[in-house]
Amino acid sequence: MHHVAQRLYLLTIVLALYLPSRALGGMQPGETLTQKNMAQAAELLTPVTQWMVERGMPMPIIATKKVAWPQAYQEATAKYAGQVKLAADGKELYDYVAGCPFPTVDINDPLAGFRVMWNHAQGPHNLDSMGTDLLGELINHRGEVERTYEAPWRQLLWTGRLYVDPRPAIMHAPPIRRTNLFGPYLLPNELKGLAVLDIRYLDSATADDTYAYFPETRRVRRLSMNDRGSTLGSLLGTDYDIDSFLGFNGNIRYWQFRLLAEKEVFAVVHGGKYGDQSAWCAPRDGSHGILAALPCVSWEKRRVWVIEAIPNSYQDLYSYSKRVLYIDQDFFFPVISELYNQRGELWKGLVHCVFYTTKPYTEYPTTPLDGAKYNYTEEQPFIPNWVLLDLQQVHATVVDAPSGRKKPTAWQTEWYFNEAVSTNTPTLHSPQALQQGGR
Repeated sequence: MHHVAQRLYLLTIVLALYLPSRALGGMQPGETLTQKNMAQAAELLTPVTQWMVERGMPMPIIATKKVAWPQAYQEATAKYAGQVKLAADGKELYDYVAGCPFPTVDINDPLAGFRVMWNHAQGPHNLDSMGTDLLGELINHRGEVERTYEAPWRQLLWTGRLYVDPRPAIMHAPPIRRTNLFGPYLLPNELKGLAVLDIRYLDSATADDTYAYFPETRRVRRLSMNDRGSTLGSLLGTDYDIDSFLGFNGNIRYWQFRLLAEKEVFAVVHGGKYGDQSAWCAPRDGSHGILAALPCVSWEKRRVWVIEAIPNSYQDLYSYSKRVLYIDQDFFFPVISELYNQRGELWKGLVHCVFYTTKPYTEYPTTPLDGAKYNYTEEQPFIPNWVLLDLQQVHATVVDAPSGRKKPTAWQTEWYFNEAVSTNTPTLHSPQALQQGGR
């Protein structure tokens, strides 16, 4: 009996060494992480995702799927990456044409954080042109909708273009890196007609421009750069700000970046739901609390860089003391962002439900845009849902793109990528076009 017990003991030691540990390996694909078993995967949760699970959000776990770079992006990287240079302070990029500026990142490099963020700025998800309709809702702590927003959004990449002519750049004086155009807003009624244009210039000496068209005055006004941390929020009354758009939309030259770690976390990269109300964990009827603003989609283990981002040009006026960004190593996108207040306390969390696929549903697109082909042979970064949570006040701004509250036949603009459509041209991304469009 003594020898049998000894063998069993040795077998237990061997199994402990060679079999995956629940405490160290997290949940397995096919299982669901909940409040009850979250300790099994605590090391794969960030502060904001832990907060979400603690409040009832389940995490169905799927196997990790590789996100491949588009062929054109791979070829441009091979052709041009060798000539790209980084300024001594990390805040300027030289001799960049297209593709990934820094395909390898050394975690020991003092400028590694800047290299990751330049990869994000010119990542495979930042495409020549893309757009969709946005439906935003403000959700209070009871799970009620306090306000609804509806608007189209369009983005143009002006530098590093690979698909739509002109390539590799759209000429402009001064040169532009990219633009985002929000609106004209359809809801709420008091903001109907409002439009916002955000311009990022290529030259470090040229500050970003943000313009808004105000329908009540029929005038375009240039907004202050002093507080990009609340520009959209102050205009629309949401938790959202321009620097938070698509995870991080700040100007690299006004920030200090530090690579804190590389690790694995649970994130949403193949969420599996599109234009579907079941992407949210509970109905917004006031009886489910903040669970109504939390996503119920598929999560997977992702390898990320953890980047600390500190504003260093306007920090005294800025809403946040820092952001912690979890940048996916496959496609350089901040799948999770955490925002800290001026006291250094975690204030807000931003989670994107990415759905990398060639076609998000069988009939896609229900209403094609003129000029768009939609023949995507490579997977595209659809983002059907995201949520910005205020953890201290317990409320949220949630976004559907497109709306899960409408039938597909009512969608005006679904996600598109690298399409030459008349609704997204350089001419439209200008203050003059804002003025003319509002008349």
